[in-house]
Amino acid sequence: MKRVLVLVLALAAVGAAKSVVLTLDAPCNNVCGLGWEDGKLWAVDEVSDMVYQLDPTNGDILSSFDASISSSYDATGLAVENGYVYVGAWNGYTSAYVYKFNESGGYLGATYMCGG
Repeated sequence: MKRVLVLVLALAAVGAAKSVVLTLDAPCNNVCGLGWEDGKLWAVDEVSDMVYQLDPTNGDILSSFDASISSSYDATGLAVENGYVYVGAWNGYTSAYVYKFNESGGYLGATYMCGG
């Protein structure tokens, strides 16, 4: 069964929202990060490493791409900024990376982060 995402969208940018304005079904069962920029809602799945762009009005998947760069790393979070999608990934032990993608899923590089 899909987890249900509760999204507080109204005035979220300024932190003034005080009520749930919309509830959407998740595009997958293991969402571990959400991002929002310029009216675009993004989610990443920690098991499949798939990134989804979602329609924020109904939860439909508008596009998706595979963000798995290495099979030994799992997605741990997501952020979007200036038209780029950043996916955090960790090997579960000692190292982590932040992978940078364009909105179409084109891989643009990685930054090593200390893990553990």
